[in-house]
Amino acid sequence: MKKLRVPKNARNGIKVWCRKCRQNNTDCNHYEDTCYRVNLIDPITGKHRSKMLLADNYEDAFVEAIEFKKNKDKNNLPIDTGNETGNDYTLAEAILKYDNYLNGDSQYQHLKRKVTDKHRKEVINYCKKFNQSIKDNRKVKWIKPSEVNRKDVSNFYSIISNKYYPKTVNKINQTLKTFFNFLIDTEDVEMKNHFSECISLSVPKKQIVSLTKAEFDSILSAIDTHTPLYQTTKSGRMDNVYYPWLKNAFKLFLFVGGRREEVLNLRWSDIFVSEFGTKFFILRNLKVERIQKNENVGVKLAPIGADFEELLKEMGLEEKKGTDEKLIDPENRFTTGTLMEKMTDAFTHYRNGAGIEKPITLKHLRKTYLTWTHQALGESTGKVSSHAGTKVLKDYYIDPQVLNTLELAALKVKIFGS
Repeated sequence: MKKLRVPKNARNGIKVWCRKCRQNNTDCNHYEDTCYRVNLIDPITGKHRSKMLLADNYEDAFVEAIEFKKNKDKNNLPIDTGNETGNDYTLAEAILKYDNYLNGDSQYQHLKRKVTDKHRKEVINYCKKFNQSIKDNRKVKWIKPSEVNRKDVSNFYSIISNKYYPKTVNKINQTLKTFFNFLIDTEDVEMKNHFSECISLSVPKKQIVSLTKAEFDSILSAIDTHTPLYQTTKSGRMDNVYYPWLKNAFKLFLFVGGRREEVLNLRWSDIFVSEFGTKFFILRNLKVERIQKNENVGVKLAPIGADFEELLKEMGLEEKKGTDEKLIDPENRFTTGTLMEKMTDAFTHYRNGAGIEKPITLKHLRKTYLTWTHQALGESTGKVSSHAGTKVLKDYYIDPQVLNTLELAALKVKIFGS
């Protein structure tokens, strides 16, 4: 049998294993006793798993190793303590149980959670940071949840307070508080939740900013005059952010007032005309669909006013209405995720090109839309934005300085009712 080899600088976990020497990558001559072996280490618990591969050449071994990695979650079953009160596991293993719980793989069928994959990963990442801080501070490999003390929490609180803004610090503390409540209330771990003692930091209320018409027009003008090259990486890579439909895309964001992916997925066939002749765009409520993991949620309606309809006519409403063509990127050159990034980069680039120093981004087009919608609809604005109440709108979206009292009176008050 020929000698097995692994390419230099290979980082896929494949080693040459000698069954006789019981070692990896030896220089022995036991060719008949060697095979390729893939090695995996769990990033949370540090537990090692490996598999001896059947392939006798590296290319086939690589394919076999990839398949093993794909199936590792099937092989790594959720921790089963054998009974409902068995909870004598490490903090790292507790994080794994919480990950399964958030992912809907909990043994407690009546407690299944519905969270997005992005949220789950963020939560588990915070839990892992806390676990790592304990390992670094105590110089230990593992610790049980019941052994976590006030000093461990205080040390972690100090670390994150020096690294993150107050809002993020509060978010991390709340995440860990919820995690330990899960261990106490669901897993019946007898311990005190020291994160419940953490004092929330004061978070300065952000000033709500919207665009003026002059600012928006100057950004549109910059598309014609400013360089289309935009630095997208720290290494200095320059990308072209100009596209023929870019101006119309910015206008659509302003008129629709939807989230990025909602606007970018609009098609001409999404236009709906009511029995009274009023036109609307039907938008899927993608954020709620992800949260509930269900496509059967209510849609949103974006009313098409006179100025909005004029834009659509310029874009070819009469010829394209009812077709499945997208309003933005009709050639389907990009995925929605790529297009979201490009639109965000393009808006920032041309805002700078217009010489606007106000910290506005693409999302402020939505804030501007909701601000002006609120002037017309008041407390009913949530029906357009799909927000359940007005508090979120007022706290994060509606610019209170758009109209002062006199301007509002000039719009609403008619002398003698005429």
